Amino acid sequence: MNLLCRLPATLIVATATIFISQSPLVYAKEAKSIAVQIDNYARRADLRVGTGSELAAIDPKAEEFYKQGVAKYDKGDYQGAIADFDRAIELSSNYLDAYMARGNARYILGDKQAALADYDQAVKIDPNEAAAYTNRGNARDDLGDRQGALADYDQSLKLKPNDANTHYNRGVTRSRLGDKEGAIQDYDQAVKINPNYARAYYNRGIARLSLKDKQGALADLQKAADLFQQQGNPDIYQKILTQIKEIQDLNP
Repeated sequence: MNLLCRLPATLIVATATIFISQSPLVYAKEAKSIAVQIDNYARRADLRVGTGSELAAIDPKAEEFYKQGVAKYDKGDYQGAIADFDRAIELSSNYLDAYMARGNARYILGDKQAALADYDQAVKIDPNEAAAYTNRGNARDDLGDRQGALADYDQSLKLKPNDANTHYNRGVTRSRLGDKEGAIQDYDQAVKINPNYARAYYNRGIARLSLKDKQGALADLQKAADLFQQQGNPDIYQKILTQIKEIQDLNP
């Protein structure tokens, strides 16, 4: 199946990560506000859309509804997209991309339970779809099932070991569970795979600060600030600089 990053060939949370690609794909959590601590991080959806599932024959009419849904999704009409994905699934009950896309749209609209149900179905249709596990892990984490989320991220990484977003998401969940060292290991992998992953540097800096590694935290926060500036996010850049100054003013 041609799912980007899958950061989707069907649809996937961006900054919702939640952070769309060629198919709704893998969500990466991102900060709702750079000034808040890691526990307030939300996922970013990588909501890309693509062409269609290769696992089963898809009714041509279902394909049309799916494409209509993707067009609406791209315009931000998530309710309209869901209606089209509903019709696609009615016509082709094993339409993996439609379940992934509908799950992403539901996730963005805040209906995490319904999104979870769609990701459950996607996993049943294709147990080897890494993006389905990552997105389901995001929904589980947001619903408070963090151990279930970890299990899904672990499975996703077995299928696709070099996915920076999944490492990042697992790092966020580990941090929320108090496992700062485990979180740092995941952020390490995320930036190794994607050296421009600003949020991963930022989160790693916050985790290091919680472990009293002030110098390591400052280095990561400065790196994150520089990347955000390079990537066209001056407001976040300035907020991180303010944080750096506050940390520098702390007693050693």
